[in-house]
Amino acid sequence: MSINIPGIDVEKGIKNSGSEELFLELLGDVYKLMDSKINSVESYLSQKNIQNYTVEVHSLKTTCRMIGAIDLGEEFFALEKLGKENNLAEIERLTPDVLNSLRALKPYLEPFASNDNGAKISFDKVAISAVLNKLITAIDDFDLSTAEDAVKQLFSYDCNDEFSGKLDTLDRLVTNLDYEDAVSLAKRMLDSL
Repeated sequence: MSINIPGIDVEKGIKNSGSEELFLELLGDVYKLMDSKINSVESYLSQKNIQNYTVEVHSLKTTCRMIGAIDLGEEFFALEKLGKENNLAEIERLTPDVLNSLRALKPYLEPFASNDNGAKISFDKVAISAVLNKLITAIDDFDLSTAEDAVKQLFSYDCNDEFSGKLDTLDRLVTNLDYEDAVSLAKRMLDSL
């Protein structure tokens, strides 16, 4: 499969991710996280909350490097250094362009984020409960790959909009390694079945 994404060194991304399959999955994860990460950075910046801003740009630096977006990773690294130096004026000057460069990747990453694997399985409370319980156990055991598989399984069911919305949030929480929130949402989803 030939992947051509401007600004991404695909070979490096595959090497950093460990395999082509993991790399492709990571591109989809980055697509799903992108908006909330960008919003966090902008929100912390508008609040002049340099500490949390620096944590977010550090995370984006790592993410960019993982997928082979080396130049963009370096730009986030520069923002991270400015954050550690508390250089608000430079941060405010440089951040919008760096975030726009990240946004520019979005249409290229979208094809890797599709959870639509063909026909959906009809909604089955018992089966979905079992998968949600599997997800909670996997998170409690820090078994990330089983947790991600469980989320993928949940996407294969034909759910109503409300449940689908919660599923998108759950997927984001698991991808973000926000385990406490993921478990509490999974439990609420179980209760709602």
